Amino acid sequence: MNRKKLLQAAQRIATAEGYQFYSTDERHLSQIVESYPAMWLAPPTFSTMEGRKHGKITYSVTLHALDAGAKLPPQEREGVWERLELDIVNLFSTLSEEDFVVAVEDLKIRHTSHTLTSHGEVAATATADVITFF
Repeated sequence: MNRKKLLQAAQRIATAEGYQFYSTDERHLSQIVESYPAMWLAPPTFSTMEGRKHGKITYSVTLHALDAGAKLPPQEREGVWERLELDIVNLFSTLSEEDFVVAVEDLKIRHTSHTLTSHGEVAATATADVITFF
């Protein structure tokens, strides 16, 4: 019910911050991402619903933030991970201010030590529960 609003809001926020935005099945990530920095939102998963004609819907979301890094030395990769982490937090903070969002809960961010595409990027992956109302 609010899935489309969630996707549109995430895209608007990510592109405003200078990221290429993608959202489709994760198995296509390697073929679709062409430029960096990029954010990839896996299709949100409908977790729970409270209410019937009005109430709350919780979506579980996974977001990957990626930037070029194939030739970066380790200390520079750390700096990129730090920036990606900050940008993810900012995206979810801004998302929590959307009219249809009640809260963003259980945000977790992990740095990905392996690449998600064949480009050798630096990546951070976030998971969170986004509670919306209808």
